[in-house]
Amino acid sequence: MDGRGFIEVDAHLETSVPGVYAMGDIKGGPAFTHLSYDDYRILHANLLTQEKLSTRDRIVPYTVFIDPQFGRVGMSERQAREQNRAVRIAKLPMSAVVRAIEAGETRGFMKAVIDADTGQILGAAVLGAEGGEIMSIIQVAMLGKLTADDMANAVFTHPLLAEGLNSLFSTVNE
Repeated sequence: MDGRGFIEVDAHLETSVPGVYAMGDIKGGPAFTHLSYDDYRILHANLLTQEKLSTRDRIVPYTVFIDPQFGRVGMSERQAREQNRAVRIAKLPMSAVVRAIEAGETRGFMKAVIDADTGQILGAAVLGAEGGEIMSIIQVAMLGKLTADDMANAVFTHPLLAEGLNSLFSTVNE
């Protein structure tokens, strides 16, 4: 156990005792149901089908159900800079998203952190109407290794909130 009482595990969720595993909240880290389910998925695959899945490089999303919603995935700008990464930032107020204007839900913003060298999306935050849903689209783009340019040039249905992703990723600066 660590100093806070959590069971320590490796990237395959195995404890220091061979053949003994821990998953979910007992192993520490963010206490999200979706991470516990992913832990289950990893253990199920590794133990029953001898795959070698791990928690390494897992992209962790979350949504805070406030009004408006706050969705977050991957690295924040501060985390990226603390790792001495060269980053570019894309930021767009929700008041610039057509669907948000139509729905009268213009509070908030979308922000993405992008690797300056590769264009890979490192993280994003969306505070706005359905912020968690919009963040999830960015998460899928991250899983698929899409770049900021890919997202800026993608075709999203008009007039969905997702359409704002074209505008967001077209604002990349620095």
